[in-house]
Amino acid sequence: MAELRAHHRHHHHGGFGMFIAMSLDLLGTTPDQSAAITQVRTDLHTKMQPARDAEKAVLLVLADGVAAGSIDKAKVDAAVATYTTASAGVHDAVASALNQLHETLTPPQRIALVEKVEAHFEVWHRQNAQGETADKDHHGGHLGKLTKELDLTPDQVEKIRTAFKSSGEKAPTYDKAEGDAHLKAFAAAFESDKFDAKTLTTGGPASSHLAGFGIQRIVRFYSAVAPALTPDQRTQLAADIRRHANYKRTQGEK
Repeated sequence: MAELRAHHRHHHHGGFGMFIAMSLDLLGTTPDQSAAITQVRTDLHTKMQPARDAEKAVLLVLADGVAAGSIDKAKVDAAVATYTTASAGVHDAVASALNQLHETLTPPQRIALVEKVEAHFEVWHRQNAQGETADKDHHGGHLGKLTKELDLTPDQVEKIRTAFKSSGEKAPTYDKAEGDAHLKAFAAAFESDKFDAKTLTTGGPASSHLAGFGIQRIVRFYSAVAPALTPDQRTQLAADIRRHANYKRTQGEK
C-alpha cells in the first residue's frame, strides 16, 4: 500500500483511464480473455504515453529543483502546460480500448473491474485531496513519509507545513463530486450489455481535472519542501523523485 500511495501522489497523467489500466489484473479471466486484455492494456498505455512523457518531464524539473534547493517556476510552469495539453485528450484517446475491454469481459468481471477502479480513485483522493494538508503526517501522509525517510527536524517540518498551507490558499480545488459522478456514469454504462466509451461525456472533464489538480498539488508540495532541506536531504529526495519519473510499469500501472 505504501508504494501504491506514493504512485498515486506522483502519477495523474491518465486520469480515470490510468485507474482502469491498473485494474486489469485478477479478474478471473480465461486464457483467451487474458490475451485480449494484454492487448487492451498495451493500447491503453500507448494512448496515454504522450501524457506520461509530459508528466515525466514535470517530475524531472521538480527533481532538479529539489536538488538545487529551489524549483525554477518558469521551467515547471512550461512543463505543466505541456502536460495539461497532453492529459486533456486521454479520455477520447482510450475510448476504443475501453470498448474492446467491455466486449472481452463477462458481466461479473465488469462489475469487479468497476469496483477496482473505484478503489483506486479513493486511494488517489486520500493522497491528493484538497483537505489533506501537509500536517496530515499519519496514515500515509506525504510529509510524514518524508519526515521518516529524510530524518526531518521539527523546525523543517514546520517550515514545510507552513509553506504548503500558504501555497494552497489560492490553488485550484478538486471537486470529488465530479469524479464520483463520472464513476457512477461509467459503472452504469460499463456494467450494461451495450457500452460505448465515446458517449461518456463526463469522462473527458473528470479525467482532465483530476490530472491537472494532481500535478499542481505535487508541484506545490515539492516547492514547499525544497528550500527547507539540507544538501544531503535534497540529494536523497531528488533521487526518489527521479525514480518516480522513470518508473517502469509491470502488469499494472505502478
